[in-house]
Amino acid sequence: MGEKARTNDMDPATGTGLYPSHRCKTIHLVRHAQGIHNVAGEKGHDAYMSYDYFDAYLTPLGWQQVTT
Repeated sequence: MGEKARTNDMDPATGTGLYPSHRCKTIHLVRHAQGIHNVAGEKGHDAYMSYDYFDAYLTPLGWQQVTT
């Protein structure tokens, strides 16, 4: 009788699931597409370290890859 009432871990009314969010990790999956740095890197590996390609934009092929 002195026991505290336990809530059901899978009760949708409480907003919690089987795995509480504070004990879970979020994994973000990102699909990369071809950028101008990839094309330059194929010509010379040092291009990957160039500041010119720090925020490289996508090539036309890269835009096609994004849509598929």
